[in-house]
Amino acid sequence: MNVGDFDSFMRQVHGHPPFPWQSQVVTEAVEGGAWPALVDAPTGLGKTSMLDIAVFLLAMSAGGEAPVGLGRRRIYMVVDRRIVVDQAEQHGRLIADALDEAERGTICWEIAERLRSLSSAREGDPALRVVKMRGGTTWDAAWLSRPDLPAIVTGTVNQVGSRLFFRGYGVSARRRPIDAALVGTDSVIMIDEAHLAQAFTAALASASELDSSEVLGLPSTSIVHLSATAVEQSDGWSAQFDEEAHRLNVTADRRLRAAKTLSFVDSSEKTIVKEVAGRAAELASRPGARVLVVCNTVNRAREVHDALISRKKPSCVAETMLLMGRSRPLDRERIAERVTELFGAEREQTPVSVILVATQTIEVGIDLDATDMVTETAAWDALVQRFGRVNRRGDFSDATVTVVEDNAEKPPVYGQAKSRTAAFLRAAACDGLDVSPLALRHVDVPSGLTAEPPLLPVLLPAQLDAWARTGPAPSNDPPLDPYLHGIKKATTQVTVAWRDGLVDAMGELLSAREAGAAVDALPVRSEECAELSLRAVRDWLLNKKPSVMADVDEFGDIPFSEGESDARVLRRAADADWQWVAAAALRPGDAIVVPSRYGGLDRFGWNPVDHESVRDVAELASLRRGRAVLRLDPELGDRLGLESPPVLAESRAAWSNAEDPTEREEVAQHLVETVREWLSGEIVPADGSPWTAEDLADLRKALSQGAVVSDGDDASTPPALLLHTSSPRKAWQGVDEGTPADSSSLNRRVSLADHLKAVAARSGQIADNLGLPQELSRVIVDAARWHDLGKVDRRFQAMLFGGSEIAAELAEEPLAKSGMPQDDRAQRLRALRLSGLPRGARHEAWSETIVAAHLQSLEEPYPGDEDLLRHLVASHHGHDRPLLPPVDDPGTHTVDADVEDVHVHVSLPTGVRLADADRFVELNARYGRWGLALLETIVRCADMTVSSEGS
Repeated sequence: MNVGDFDSFMRQVHGHPPFPWQSQVVTEAVEGGAWPALVDAPTGLGKTSMLDIAVFLLAMSAGGEAPVGLGRRRIYMVVDRRIVVDQAEQHGRLIADALDEAERGTICWEIAERLRSLSSAREGDPALRVVKMRGGTTWDAAWLSRPDLPAIVTGTVNQVGSRLFFRGYGVSARRRPIDAALVGTDSVIMIDEAHLAQAFTAALASASELDSSEVLGLPSTSIVHLSATAVEQSDGWSAQFDEEAHRLNVTADRRLRAAKTLSFVDSSEKTIVKEVAGRAAELASRPGARVLVVCNTVNRAREVHDALISRKKPSCVAETMLLMGRSRPLDRERIAERVTELFGAEREQTPVSVILVATQTIEVGIDLDATDMVTETAAWDALVQRFGRVNRRGDFSDATVTVVEDNAEKPPVYGQAKSRTAAFLRAAACDGLDVSPLALRHVDVPSGLTAEPPLLPVLLPAQLDAWARTGPAPSNDPPLDPYLHGIKKATTQVTVAWRDGLVDAMGELLSAREAGAAVDALPVRSEECAELSLRAVRDWLLNKKPSVMADVDEFGDIPFSEGESDARVLRRAADADWQWVAAAALRPGDAIVVPSRYGGLDRFGWNPVDHESVRDVAELASLRRGRAVLRLDPELGDRLGLESPPVLAESRAAWSNAEDPTEREEVAQHLVETVREWLSGEIVPADGSPWTAEDLADLRKALSQGAVVSDGDDASTPPALLLHTSSPRKAWQGVDEGTPADSSSLNRRVSLADHLKAVAARSGQIADNLGLPQELSRVIVDAARWHDLGKVDRRFQAMLFGGSEIAAELAEEPLAKSGMPQDDRAQRLRALRLSGLPRGARHEAWSETIVAAHLQSLEEPYPGDEDLLRHLVASHHGHDRPLLPPVDDPGTHTVDADVEDVHVHVSLPTGVRLADADRFVELNARYGRWGLALLETIVRCADMTVSSEGS
């Protein structure tokens, strides 16, 4: 392969050659052996194709034609928005599909084979993973199974940034080191419109200077700023845009010269809604018009949308839609699909006229091509992004942009930059202003028109050290949000899910234990959550006047709540128990669950003045992840958009009253058949339901493959119909580490010897694929071989044998996996209680004790880093960073194990080893914070993937 093959690669994947700037980036990167710090390309000229460039360079590095370390296994595209239609993800899937379907001998086939070689994948396995970062409270939040897999990953600044700095928002503490390693090593992070994420880019640069994992021999993180409104970068080279070369390219020239004329209109805060709605309606009176209306706040977008749909004049017969980022993905999905169908750049032209009212969420990450735009004044850089959504392909000869100014004394979101931009446009657009991409590159823009940059806190080693401590986190944990968004822009975020089943028949909140058990029966998924500002949520809970909120994190201070209300929300505490908390107790990055009856959300998104009960979409979110679960409560029909059969209530009552196991089994089968019959035939969800006919068909198919009924872990929780429909390809996502019983369950029994052997082989394979030094690989493999030795404890073995100590004693060999069904958590917890294991017992603590005793018994020194070996064993479930959790274990006994044919005898329990904290500090200094996390990740991902495969 050589750089000239990039042309063929782009033609095979996309059907057209690259733009000149794209080919130039490939050439200069290979020649210089480094990524550009800045890519300056006008909107509409394919910045998303940096993903193609990254994949191509990775293949060249794998083959030795590009410098070692130039290509990176993990390619991140970061957008500082709630992503509406993730153009980067769609683009990435197009690349992945082209690689997987490539014919032998083509450039795509060659690249696919090289990418597979990076993880020892077989022909036919996916060459490139494409994933969206997700939040969540269980291992289902996992998004990549191994650190040697090539992947394109998309996410927001909050998602990527919080994971990089060991504080993943909505991610369990045990998962955080894995996520940090996957972001912070062997990666390139591309930040779309990087001027919108200056605090994050500064923190990234500081972290690179303060930490090094060079001892591992892997490349660190490179940062690429993508921008149509270029800013100077002090470090690294910039990929400059050659206008003359692109004007010789027919497609590029048409897009650069795409006609769009700007006019400026003065209005007022009282009349702007009427002004914007009137102008949009007038533009939409033309056949085939696609009018995009952009507002600066969610509140004003709603007002304009309401004004448009309530107009009585026949001149406005256009379909009118509302799109904003402050919504649940499952609610947004249908609207986004319709928006893409009608406004997408590749749409089919029709005489239908449409108006789309939107917030800033359309500025980045969605490929729209409107015929006309009406927008509020904003900062100049934001307006340039909006202009790029009009006549994007240059197919219209008379596209217009109307900027309307409300002349607010204290403008929200953009502050005085908005007022200064209005003054500039008022003078510059007297006779119309050409805002084509080419013209915009030559506009003499005065200073002060862009949003004032945030105050950037200085990132110190002490902060990185504190964040690296994930288990347990320090009590004085430094706040992360200012390092992602700046001090001035600290409009902190929380994630909110709405759930049924959190109140009793009298409307009173269930106890935290009961409500938490109801949530745990169907874990929260990111698809059912809305990302909202902390201030807005607090004001809503306190029944205050709704806060003004935008779809960018551009204004507002860290809120200090005043007042009190009876409203409480459910939040998981540091010890994994659920708690009801008041508004004042909410903190940045919290993931909370609120009762559906609180309202606050409609079909478009966040609406704090709407008091109607919110539709619970947890079942749909779980189904979309490949796991079908139904909660058989009275609200089930409403959630699915169907009418519940009366017999379902009778069956639920029969289940509750049944005590005999045989009778319960009969009732359970009747419940299954009742639901199957209910969902059979051609059923259509009610209007407004996010469920589609295809979703219901998938649910029917899942039911036909087998179903069981379980009443969960607590008798107070309603029964849930559980269906084992997880795809084997994603089975590793379901590996749970909540309790010893969770992490040691599998649908079939696995001996300890077989499990340790398989995990050691997988760990060695991953280490070899990553090219780690041999001495490190040896330690990793040994840690994997010995990581579960603590399971030989007789109480643990009794738990694995269903709670029977006698069965464990009679067994031929110790088990690693119990064979208890993964979905029958109640059975696993019963076994845990019968075994006598103390609450919170950690077998990895006993494993480390056994390994330490083995090392002391060796006649010759261990040929590797003993501290690292012990740490990898102790941390293989995410604890011991820097301490293992304390456990009240009143009994004393001994454990015997064989290590390398050497018998080891140790006494239990052991106390909390405070020296582990010193060891953790030394290992972070030795291997780097992200380097140590990566070494842990190799063992842990090997353990998870092997477990999911049945070994």
